[in-house]
Formats: sequence, structure tokens, C-alpha cells
Amino acid sequence: MRGARRFFLFALAAVAGLAALVAAAWAVDTGRAQGEVVRNVTLGGRDVGGMSRTELEAAVRALSDDYAAGKVTVRTDGPSFTFSAAEVDLALDEKATAESALEVGRDGNPLAQALAWVRSFADPRTAPLEVVVDDTALHRLVAAADEGRIPPTEPSVRPAGRRLEVVEGKPGRGVDAAAVREALPDAVRRGDTLTVRVTRGDVPPRFSVADARKVASAAESATTAPLAVSVDGEPAEVPAGTLRSWVRSVVTAAGIVAVIDQEKAEDALVEILEDAGTDPVDASFTVVGNVPRVVPGRAGTACCAPGAGVRIEEAFQARLAGRGLAAPVALPVRAVEPERSVEEADALGIKEPVGTFTTNFAANQSRVRNIHRMADLVRGQVILPGATFSINAFVGERTEEKGFVTGGVIEDGKFTESIGGGISQFATTTFNAAFFAGLEFPEYQSHSLYISRYPYGREATLSWPKPDLRIRNPSPHGVLIWPTYTSRSVTVTLYSTRWVDVVQSNQTTEARGPCTRVRTERTRTVVADGTKKVDTVAALYRPAEGVKCT
Repeated sequence: MRGARRFFLFALAAVAGLAALVAAAWAVDTGRAQGEVVRNVTLGGRDVGGMSRTELEAAVRALSDDYAAGKVTVRTDGPSFTFSAAEVDLALDEKATAESALEVGRDGNPLAQALAWVRSFADPRTAPLEVVVDDTALHRLVAAADEGRIPPTEPSVRPAGRRLEVVEGKPGRGVDAAAVREALPDAVRRGDTLTVRVTRGDVPPRFSVADARKVASAAESATTAPLAVSVDGEPAEVPAGTLRSWVRSVVTAAGIVAVIDQEKAEDALVEILEDAGTDPVDASFTVVGNVPRVVPGRAGTACCAPGAGVRIEEAFQARLAGRGLAAPVALPVRAVEPERSVEEADALGIKEPVGTFTTNFAANQSRVRNIHRMADLVRGQVILPGATFSINAFVGERTEEKGFVTGGVIEDGKFTESIGGGISQFATTTFNAAFFAGLEFPEYQSHSLYISRYPYGREATLSWPKPDLRIRNPSPHGVLIWPTYTSRSVTVTLYSTRWVDVVQSNQTTEARGPCTRVRTERTRTVVADGTKKVDTVAALYRPAEGVKCT
């Protein structure tokens, strides 16, 4: 019993002595290596044990260059692929890698350090590589090279009513670039290639719902106020809600970013700002010395030309960045060509008088002002071949705002007064000019009482909304309406190309109860082939005010 105890104490003393010797040797060896890499340390398969800091940094620099010039092969349970390190800016973090190598054997408690020193005589100690890589480039490259990949869906931002909502992302399937990135430091180099082994599986979105919520919040703040714009110098604005409805998100190298859907914005701007810009002016006509001449028109402007969406996007990004806009956003305009060009005006054949008529009136009456006003409004209108011109549709209701005053009219067979009174004389003058120009009358009505200043049975009245005077142009040429006036008369001349000769060929009357029905016949002879066409116009006159026809 006593012998066993002595043996145990002896063994314990031996172990203690051995431990002391190991500790002493470790301390001496480690102390001797101050400022150097400890013994038997490898870095990227290269022995760097005992190197000074300067030597180590040179070795790390060479190793980094070697890695940067090499290739990476990604092996999976599916198809593998290879890419160059340069494509993802793969290199070593030289400073961090050198510090890691110098820390080998010097971290942890003294006992652990001593035991690691002992093990190093049998197995080399490996210093970790600190790898740097362009994560964005790596994600892009893996996504492109990963055959059969189902890409993940990143969280997104989209309009939803008056707000912006966040749509969660969804994982994809394939090689996760993050797993490749994590495996790079432990990759084994064989020749000039780093081999990374990863398992195909779920590929999570790169960005989180929280990232998308931050983007949505910032975009909502940037779209709380209308956006001031200008179109060809005219101020306008895009409502805040409309601006917000154009917001969408995209994924960039910087992450999830809110942008303006430029195509959607440009389409909407056309409707929102449809009244902005300047109207085009058609080629028109003037008359000089009884000869019609073409007056060139000009193009107008409208919102918006391509590039408007870009400017809206720039303004939106300025708001996101907290920068104020010094002036309204000037949107590019598109040219709006006139409907009638000079060439088209020339082709209408408006070159000579084809019908003219004059009626007289007493000067200095209020009705004269209305006749003059009507002439000014209608002057220059063109009735295209086959088209119909309506005085009521063109001029509209006669009002003081349009420059008309109170004048005498006939209503229900009685003389009275109304705004615009007297314009029936303009209608009668136009009717007669059209009669002798060979035009047709889809709608007209004579006065109910005959007025001696007008041709008997060949005249027309006008009121709002009825009766109207509508004139149809059956010729192959355009017809220019050109009224002129003096203080005592109004003349309407129609210019075109003479295509018929017209005469009043007959007139008949018949009783209609106490009233008289007048039919006036005209004969139109076609200039080109001598064909004759006969038609009539009619009038119904009461014998006196208040008398009704039966």
C-alpha cells in the first residue's frame, strides 16, 4: 500500500516535471518568436512559420496576387461552373490575413497555447485566410452561371390605393452566392483553381422586408405634395396621389431602390396635361383683291415628348435625397402638326368666287353689330368636299360674352327682341351665296313673315338652338366662306373652283290656309359635262303677325 502511494507520487512528480519542461520549452520557443510567426504555420498551403512581419506581409501579398489571378470552381450536387477571381474582385485582405497569421499560437489561455504548440510538432497549424470579394458581382455571376436556377423574388414596393405597400420576397432554388462566399476562405487550391463545394437548395432573397419598408416610407414622404411642372412655359402640376401611383421598386447593387415608372408616367402625363402647350394653327386663307391666298399655319406643342419620364424621375430622386427643386420641372414637349398643311390647302382648289350675295340694312342699329360679329366669326371657314357646315354648331349660342347684343327677332310669328337679333340677315345672305354657288341645304327655314329686304321665297332665318342653317358642299373642291361688311350692308362671297352654273329657273306659290307656300326652283349645270340638276327651296309666309298657318 505504501509502495503504491510512493509510485503514484513519483509518477505525478514526473508528469509535473514533464509539464514544466514543456511549458519552459514552449515559453522559450514562443519568446524567441516574438514579432514572428510561430513555428510550423501554413498560410494557403505555404509554410510561413518563423517569418518576420515584413517577410509575412510579402508572402501574403504574393499569395493575394496569386489568388486574384486564379479561378474559382463551384462544385455542387448539380452542374458545376467556373469563373475567374478577377470577375468578382477576389483577393486577400492582406493586413487582416497577416495579423491572423501572427496570432496563431498566441490566442487562448496559456495551457491551450502550450498544447497547440506540442501538437504543432506533428501537424502544421493553419492560419485563416481573410478573403475579400465584390458581393454584388458574385451574386450576379452565380445567378448567371447557375444552370437550372430558379431565382429568388426580392421584396418590392408598389402603389396600393393612396399608399405604397410592401410585397414580401420569395426564395428561389439553386446555388446560394452567400454560401459560395462563406466557403471561399476554406477552399482548397489545386493548381491555379480554388474549389468550392456547396449544396444546391433554397436561395433566399438578398434583401429583407425591413429594407423594402424603409424604401416605401421614404417614397411616401417624397410624394406627399404635388409636383410643379411646366409645359412650354405654362405652369401645371402633377397631383401627389398621381405621382405616388407611378412609384415602383427595382433591385440595384445598392439594394432596393424606389424609382418612377417612366413609361407609365409619360402615358399619364398626356392625359393629365392634355390642355397644356399651344394649339397648332391650320393653313388658312385670306382674300386680297378678290383673290384667295393661302396663309401658312404653324405647329403647336403638347405634353409630352420622350424624356418627360426621365425628368419626373430626376425630380423624384431629388426629393428622396431631401433636395428641394428651385423651379418647376420643365417637361419636353412634342410638336403637334396642323391638320391642314399648305399643300393640303392648295389642293382644295379655292381660287375664284363661285357665289356672292349682298343684303342691305339701316346703319347704327344694334342688329348691325350682331351681323358684323357673326361675319367676323365665320370668316375664313372652309367647307371641305362632301362636308356640311352648321352655323349653330360653329358659333354656338349667341351671348353677350361672345360679343352679341339685343336686337330685333321674329318669334312665333311676332316681332320681338333677343340677344343676337339680326343675325338672320347674315343667314339669308349666306343662304343666297350658297344657292348660286350650287351648294345644298340639309337644314334651313325661312322667316315666318316676309321681310322686303330679302329675296322673296329665297331666304333663311337663324335662332338658338333651332332653326339652324346647314350647308353641304357636294363639289370636289373646298369652299371658303368670306363675309365682308360696311355700315349699311353685308356681303358673303364663297370661293372655290367653279364646277356648276346656277340660275333660278322658276318660282311658284300656293295657298296654305291663310299662308303662302313659295317654291323656288334652281337649275345647276355641271361645267364638266353639261349635266343639269334641278332642285327647289321653300318658304312659308304668314300674312301678318300672330296669324297661324293651317
